Amino acid sequence: MTSYNFFDRESCDLCGLCLNQCPIMEMPIDQARTEFKKLVNGEETEVLTKCTSCMSCNNFCPHYSRPYELILYRWYKRYQEKGLPRAAKFFLPYQFPNFGSALLEHLPEDEKKTVESWANLEKNKEVFYPGCNMIFLSYLSFSKLFENVTFMGSQELCCGEPWYRIGVLETSEQIAKKLEKQFRNLGVKRMITPCLAGCNMYKNVYPRFGAKFDFEIIPMLDWLWERIDQGKLKLKSKLNRTVTLHDNCEAKPFGNKYFDLSRQILQILGVKVVEMEHNRDKALCCGMAAFAGSHRVEDILNAAARRYREAEDTGASALALYCGGCQWVLSIAKILSQGKTPIFHVLELVQMAIGEKPAHRNVERAQKIFEIAMAEAARVDPQERFWAEEIEWKNEE
Repeated sequence: MTSYNFFDRESCDLCGLCLNQCPIMEMPIDQARTEFKKLVNGEETEVLTKCTSCMSCNNFCPHYSRPYELILYRWYKRYQEKGLPRAAKFFLPYQFPNFGSALLEHLPEDEKKTVESWANLEKNKEVFYPGCNMIFLSYLSFSKLFENVTFMGSQELCCGEPWYRIGVLETSEQIAKKLEKQFRNLGVKRMITPCLAGCNMYKNVYPRFGAKFDFEIIPMLDWLWERIDQGKLKLKSKLNRTVTLHDNCEAKPFGNKYFDLSRQILQILGVKVVEMEHNRDKALCCGMAAFAGSHRVEDILNAAARRYREAEDTGASALALYCGGCQWVLSIAKILSQGKTPIFHVLELVQMAIGEKPAHRNVERAQKIFEIAMAEAARVDPQERFWAEEIEWKNEE
C-alpha cells in the first residue's frame, strides 16, 4: 500500500522556519519548532486547522524537505478517520452532480456551445487543455488569441487538484492512474494549460503516485510569452495602467519562474505592478483552499476578503491574476465587500493590448457561483460526513 507521506524526514532538522515564515501562522521560531515536532509525531497541532494549503512552507524550507507534504499526509489520516463534511462533496470533481455541472446549466448559450465543443475527446497531438479553470470561465477563450488552437477538456478530464489540496491522497492516486490511461489513449504529445494547478499536478505531483504522462506540458504564461517574444502576437497599444498582481499558490512549486514571467508579460503590455503586502513566495491563497484545514466554508470567504482588501490597499487601478479559480473567488470577495477595484485575468489584459474588448463576465459569473454555493450549503446538514467513492472513468479500456 502506498504510504502517501512524501515528506523527506531524513533531511528535516526541525528548524521551524516553514511555520515561522508561513504568511498565515507567522509563529515565533520556538513555537514553530514545537508545533512542527507535533506535526512530525502525528500529535494534535493548530497547524492542521489554520493552514490554508497555500504551499509557501515548501519554499521556506532550507533543506527542501517538503513540509507541505507532511501537512497533506496528516490531513489524509484525519480524512481516513473522520471523512469530510458532506457539503464539500458538491464542490469536488468527479462527484456528479456537483457544483460544476450545476454551473454549466446556467452558462450563457455561447459559452454552453463552446464547452460542449471542447468535450469532444478525440485523438489529437497538440491541445489546449482548459481544465475546470477555464471551463467555468469559457468566455476567456473568445479571442483571436486562440485561432487555430484545438481545445480539449471536460469535467470528466479534470486534473483533480482539489482532492490533493485537501489531503484526500487515495483519491488523488486513483485520478492520476485514470488520467494517465486516458491521455495515452488520446495520443496527446503537447498540452497547453491555462492553469498552473494542472501543470503542477501532471509535472510534479502525480509522478509521485507512479503515473507517467508522456507529453510536453506548456503553461499558458510560457505560451503567451513565446508568442509575444516571437512577434506572433501584435500588441497594438500599451495599456498604461497600474495594477497589483495576485500570485497563484500553484506558482510556488516552480520557484520564481512564474512570479517573474507574469510580471514580465505585464511589463510588455505597458502595465506597472504595485506589490501587495504578501506576494510571490508569501502570497496568500485567494481563499479557495482555506477550507482544507478548518473544513469551514466561512474561512474561504474570510480568506478571500482578506486577500481582496490587500489588493484594494495598494491603490492600484485593478487587480490582475493568472488563475481562473482565483478570479471567481476574489470576484465573490469584491461583490460581498462592495469593493471598487476591478479584477482582470492576464488573458483579458493581453486581449486589450491586441485591440480586443474582452467579454469580462467575471462579476456575473462570481454572483452565479456564489448563489449556487449558498443554496447547496443551506441544503446540507453541516454535521454529516462522507468518504469519496472510487473514481470511475468513462471510455476506459
